[in-house]
Amino acid sequence: MDTLRTILGDIFNLEKDRAPLAEIKERIYSGGTLKGTNMCILILAIFIASIGLNMNSTAVIIGAMLISPLMGVIMSIGYGMATYDSAYVKESFLKLLFQVTLSVLTSALYFCLSPIDTASSELLARTEPTIWDVLIAVFGGLAGIIGSTRIEKSNVIPGVAIATALMPPLCTAGYGIATHSLKFFAGALYLFFINSFFICLTTFIVLKFINIPAKTYVSEHVFRRQRYLLSLLGVIIILPSMYMAYQSIRTNLEQVQVQAYIEKNFAQGNPQVVAYHLAPQEKVLDLTLIGRTITAAEETELEENLHTYSHFTDWNLHIVQNDMSGTIRAEDVKSLIDSQWNSVGGATLAETQEAAKKYKELSIRYAPAHQRFEADQKLLAAVREKAPNLFPAFTGIEGAAFATTDNEGKVAYTGFLAVITCKNALSADEQSRLQKWLDAEAGLPVTFMLKITPEQN
Repeated sequence: MDTLRTILGDIFNLEKDRAPLAEIKERIYSGGTLKGTNMCILILAIFIASIGLNMNSTAVIIGAMLISPLMGVIMSIGYGMATYDSAYVKESFLKLLFQVTLSVLTSALYFCLSPIDTASSELLARTEPTIWDVLIAVFGGLAGIIGSTRIEKSNVIPGVAIATALMPPLCTAGYGIATHSLKFFAGALYLFFINSFFICLTTFIVLKFINIPAKTYVSEHVFRRQRYLLSLLGVIIILPSMYMAYQSIRTNLEQVQVQAYIEKNFAQGNPQVVAYHLAPQEKVLDLTLIGRTITAAEETELEENLHTYSHFTDWNLHIVQNDMSGTIRAEDVKSLIDSQWNSVGGATLAETQEAAKKYKELSIRYAPAHQRFEADQKLLAAVREKAPNLFPAFTGIEGAAFATTDNEGKVAYTGFLAVITCKNALSADEQSRLQKWLDAEAGLPVTFMLKITPEQN
């Protein structure tokens, strides 16, 4: 046992390849310096990250994270705390505050000027930090300060810059200012604060562990008070992220259970579930069915089956039915063609060709309609997921693409009709933003009608 302890102690010994304390201090001070080069790079990183978020480009966002100089100032605060240099902590904090303000305002300016104001998935991903973001910040901060205190420089810092993602949340906060969205602004700043705090905290812990010398003598009482305040602040910061993680887990479990419910109760495919929508506040599961019309008794049984799932014990089931049992799907048409070819074995060549032509025309007519229906359902599901983050008044949408026939008789989809329900009226500016966003999501001109359905108290 002693041998194993010795081996493990030797493997995880941070003193072996530690750089001299004077060199560590020089590295930290150098990284926390504000100068012309750093500020130019910061502004360039802001624009690169903003463009990447705007265009939903992960590669561009990663590039911005790699060149951002924000990490150095945050580690400087941790170094000042570890050495009890209050003047240096204050100076570093003011530097970070200046960089944060510059980043947010610059990105807000970019998004105000950008013709694309649609919220990409990269922007949405940085509005609801969870406990996993806290863990990433902790492990990333530990890796960063350990790498910074080694004799040989490594590629740890670039990796930490990507993992902890300091620059994108600030640009997302700028997007929140540009679009007057408190959700984007507050959520993104909270994510940045999580990353900054835990990078700073882990820097403090590792530097104390390697016995970085204090600038002034500090009593044990002061040290205990410092640990208590840091622990208390850490708990306060973590609590909202734990709640968001709980919400995320609950949503994922609901999705898993509702899909299991659909697979079990509609396994035969007639009727077929083409769309579903969860309304947690009202505790209602909306199912859109095509195929044969189900009876009232079957609907009661389906609701009872829903109650057997732990997350839906007190939910109601709302079914929207469309009797499309006579509709020919692409797969049905293919089956009809194959059957027709098999049944005309004794027919003449002319009859065979005529039969094939008939069913090929059916396939050409109905397959695009089926594909368009599937595309419409995917679009509606995407809008239902994203719209509440962009337009808080949004509660639902129904709609479909409409088609016209060109001079050659071919069907062309030229627009999308939608009925959008909101809990309160939208301003002219909100309606304009909604119009642009829907057009971008649909890839077609969208004509929509607003339906106001106030929440019931």
